[in-house]
Amino acid sequence: MPFRLPIAWFYSLGIAFIAATIVGTMYDLYLLYLIPAGLAVALLALLRADWLIMLSAFLVPFSVTIQDLGFGAGLIMPTEPIIILIMLVAILKLAYEGFWDVDFIRHPVTIAVLINLSWILLTSTTSTMPVVSIKYFISRLWYVVVFYFFASHMFEDLKRSLNFIWLFLISAIGVVSYIVILHSLQGFSRDAVFVIIQPFFWIHGVYAAMVAMLIPVLFTLAWKGKEFRYSPLKRSFLMFFTAVFIVAVVFSYTRAAWLSVLAAATAGVIFRLRIKPGIIYSVIFIAVLGLVYFQGDILMELSRNKTGSNSKNMEKHLQSATNIRNDPSNLERINRWSCAWRMFKDKPVFGFGPGTFMFQYAPYQLSYQKTVISTNFATLGHAHSEWLGPLAESGFIGMLSWFAVFITVFVRAIWLIYHAIDKRIKYLTLALTLALLTYFVHGFLNSYFDYDKIAVPFWAFLSMIVCMDLKSKKALRQNSAM
Repeated sequence: MPFRLPIAWFYSLGIAFIAATIVGTMYDLYLLYLIPAGLAVALLALLRADWLIMLSAFLVPFSVTIQDLGFGAGLIMPTEPIIILIMLVAILKLAYEGFWDVDFIRHPVTIAVLINLSWILLTSTTSTMPVVSIKYFISRLWYVVVFYFFASHMFEDLKRSLNFIWLFLISAIGVVSYIVILHSLQGFSRDAVFVIIQPFFWIHGVYAAMVAMLIPVLFTLAWKGKEFRYSPLKRSFLMFFTAVFIVAVVFSYTRAAWLSVLAAATAGVIFRLRIKPGIIYSVIFIAVLGLVYFQGDILMELSRNKTGSNSKNMEKHLQSATNIRNDPSNLERINRWSCAWRMFKDKPVFGFGPGTFMFQYAPYQLSYQKTVISTNFATLGHAHSEWLGPLAESGFIGMLSWFAVFITVFVRAIWLIYHAIDKRIKYLTLALTLALLTYFVHGFLNSYFDYDKIAVPFWAFLSMIVCMDLKSKKALRQNSAM
């Protein structure tokens, strides 16, 4: 039965809005004009939450961060209010209807996500700054609830997953193209990039991380577009903007992003050659052991590099990535990493509390490790690592539970890439896996998970991989039963 609003309510709401408009004009309360939009969004959340999820995917690349709303609180507009509203609706629906897919809950990736969330909640109660940690947990929760759990009912349909990706890509293409055009007018100057990316990005690293994450998606959809029945024109469109995004990431002057795209390209070649997973895991294990065993020799060799990251020469800027002798950016990372390690040794089990690193690390700085950009205040960001941050804030189990999310999703994704019957699932999984890999690699050097432009695609891509894994398993069971 179609939804109908009684005529009395219609007139009452109209009169109420006119009255609110008059009051807003008299007392300069212009935010009252947003009430109709807020009511429309709330109604949409109740009646068609899936449309609102799609809308949020489109709005994320256009979102703007408001740094201070008062009381030290910030907000990402317009996406965070919409996401919070969807989360509240999702919790009500889950409480009333229950979760619709038990297999999704039992999936190894979901179990890893729930363990990580549970540990973040536990360490929020033992935190040295409980208010900060609870805020951190809630901000993590709304992305996970909306884009991993609640959106999974949409992502069961491959077409709707692609629609979500396309909405995000189209708006991202608009923003990135705008920035690249402006940057080109400035001769792709390194100094200009910090200003040109505003107001959509306040940190150029977030810009580079988002662009890097989308390059594998654009390229794979262009390369294997025939499997998705894309026209030659659409494939050409995707390939052209793959090139634009590569230009954007190169001239973002973010070395971590360059490294992440290189890692994704290498992994793509490995998957294309169909190298057995056992060999991949063995090589990774041996490489890690080698780095640990030869770390002294490696550090000694790196200390000979004196090339600075402020060089305008692209080749020298790349060479500076291994300069740990006099490059302020690299030395500050080492300073933050060292602080995280010392904090972990002080509180190895529960840590200092989620989100507290920037407020607690100052006493753990050593004078000889400080740089010209070091600070004792809650500025200049986090631990500069998606791995060492949780170690300091939530202890060893916190880091291990986050690492478990990484391991489980890649184990299942590699199986899908090699064994999925549906080629669309095979290649979409490849695109999303390489996209996630860019951020996991980037996460060794930076931490941008608090930003919607990273968190939304991350959790959505994770949910899509799980849904495609369940779909493939079901198809295999049906084939074996025939």
